[in-house]
Amino acid sequence: MTFEYKESSTLRKEIKSNSAEVTDSASIDFEWIPFSGEYNHNKTKIFAAAFCTNEGKRIVLHISKYQNSEHQNPEKALIQDILFYFNQFARTFGWYTTGIAIYDKKTGKWIKGRDSDFFILHQRCLYYNLESPFELGYNGRYIWLKKNSENKHIDLIKVFEKQLIKDGVFNGKYKTTSLDSVSRDILGISKYNDINAGKANILEKPIEVQKKYVRRDAELVMMLASYNNSLVLRLMKVLSYYAEMDYYKICHTTVSSWYSNKYKRMIKRGDCTIDFTPNYRVEKRKIIGGHHTIPKRGLFSNTKIYELDVKGMYPSIVINSNFSFDTLNCTCCSHDPSAQLNQEIINMINKDLQENNIDRRVSRRWFCKKRKGAFPMILDKVLEERENFLRLLRQEESKPNPNQFLIEEYNTRQLSAKLFANSGFGLFANEYFEFSNYKVAECITAKGRLIHKQMELMAQQIPFNFDIIFGFTDSIFIKVNEIDKNDAEEKVNWFIGKCKEEFGVSVEVKNVFVNSIFYGKKNRFVGFPIKENEKPIIKGLDGLADSNPLWIKKWVHKITEEIIKRPELRFKNVPKLLTEAMFDLKNIVCGSPSSIEKELKFSQKLRYHPNAYVPGYRTGYLGRLLEKDKGEEVYWYETNKIDEKTKCNYSILPPRPEDVNVEKYKGWLLDKLRDTLEIAGFNFEKLRGEIAENTRSLI
Repeated sequence: MTFEYKESSTLRKEIKSNSAEVTDSASIDFEWIPFSGEYNHNKTKIFAAAFCTNEGKRIVLHISKYQNSEHQNPEKALIQDILFYFNQFARTFGWYTTGIAIYDKKTGKWIKGRDSDFFILHQRCLYYNLESPFELGYNGRYIWLKKNSENKHIDLIKVFEKQLIKDGVFNGKYKTTSLDSVSRDILGISKYNDINAGKANILEKPIEVQKKYVRRDAELVMMLASYNNSLVLRLMKVLSYYAEMDYYKICHTTVSSWYSNKYKRMIKRGDCTIDFTPNYRVEKRKIIGGHHTIPKRGLFSNTKIYELDVKGMYPSIVINSNFSFDTLNCTCCSHDPSAQLNQEIINMINKDLQENNIDRRVSRRWFCKKRKGAFPMILDKVLEERENFLRLLRQEESKPNPNQFLIEEYNTRQLSAKLFANSGFGLFANEYFEFSNYKVAECITAKGRLIHKQMELMAQQIPFNFDIIFGFTDSIFIKVNEIDKNDAEEKVNWFIGKCKEEFGVSVEVKNVFVNSIFYGKKNRFVGFPIKENEKPIIKGLDGLADSNPLWIKKWVHKITEEIIKRPELRFKNVPKLLTEAMFDLKNIVCGSPSSIEKELKFSQKLRYHPNAYVPGYRTGYLGRLLEKDKGEEVYWYETNKIDEKTKCNYSILPPRPEDVNVEKYKGWLLDKLRDTLEIAGFNFEKLRGEIAENTRSLI
């Protein structure tokens, strides 16, 4: 048996974790010759594999070590060693290890997915008549360890692609769930030499490069599993407790499965019942979401804008009103006046349905008064536990010598509780959810809209007389009347107290902005907090979307931040910054090819499988050209000539400096800044002309 077992000299960060979630485990990665179309034994072979333990030990296997007289078939010998080491670990981690490419059986046309490490290893085992540790599942749509296997495996991409992990834990830090994207954005480390083995046959590269490549992938997987003392895995363990589901199963399923499992267990135990709600599942229909106030458009310089946020609006509504699939229109309370849904809410639902041209109306609904619903019960318990852990966390942090282990544990528990509670609301509007019920979702959002509108109405009337600048779902942005600005805080606190008294909701001051810009569009604003050392809060700006090139995002952020931090100097400083941005573009174009690749690449995440896009649609075309799948990223560069591969004025490869469409990039930056500049008082067309005159050397 031939292998290498040594520390990596190419990775600076140490790999060593003793957290319970990764103890005595290894991450794995395999490499095989890339191929097109459906798998066939003659199309490929595995040529490298790597294991990385939680202690940082690396096992690197390469086909070159088996190409001697001792081994009649090098690949078979390599696979035998892979299986040997795989079976040494009771627990393994991988990245996209369980997927299978799906093809139309009649046409042979690719539909979705791609073949994974386990699928290829399984097929090669079949080819060599070796016992495979895997089996196909669910009509051949994924591959998994055999049911009687004692080994455990977590396909980490299934954890990191969950929305509650991506947004709730990492705040959308990574754009796609490719190993390279997640590793770059979380660890600050990329795949070895930025090589993409799926597009380049790395067998053409030196053997040492091949080894380092496969080893790096295994290292990245273990580092992600261990990140922040295995935070995501600790969260998954607590979530499995709330869902009453096996930890390994919860890692590979969705929130819909978690809540379905939880509700079924509650029904089986008798915690709740559906005996009085035989029609508890209602097929999806279009409903109205949260309330949004059209924001005022303008720059508010040296003017305090208060962002007031309702704490836990939807949980409060569900708990107080007993909204749940097992309480809606129960057979026992249909004639109980106290069980009827408030007529104000009924009227609001009908009004909003009419305004949105939705052809249906609601007459009456009621919710059980005799039994507590399953969802309110879950929220009661989970949110109570969260408050307890938050209290323990604050107590521990206030100690002279806090216990870091306890701080970590309490924080994990409170965050898990928050994520689980927040993930239950949208499921009622999900047609694939086993307990789907659009009427429950509609009642929750309608009551939320009613409370929000009532808050806004009260804020504008005597005695408060606030100006409503903006509002959405559970937040309102207010400006205190000029006459009352000296007593602003007192008046805001008075309003907060009245909200609790009148509507039963807890409102808190989330932010106070001293300078702000509102764009007249929902969820789009910029604010500079009054707190010291705070950074500007920038929400919803088109120019900062992930699809934009880094150069554009960088300068949109710089210029917007300059306006909001020093609005009194904007007419002096912004033209200078725009000129700097244009010369920065020149330096990028005239710099190294890597600078063009890094700074000028447009990208777009595939919302559908490439074949689902209509012909001629750029995103779908690039998805097919780059052989990308749903959820992955396509990319391009704007050129001033027709590209050979795309047959259009854009390229999938970094263009030569003379082929970069400089004018397109300049115009794109200015277009993305247009709203901000016009609101800030600039004559946009005049400014555009001045910038063009000052940067003629770029043409």
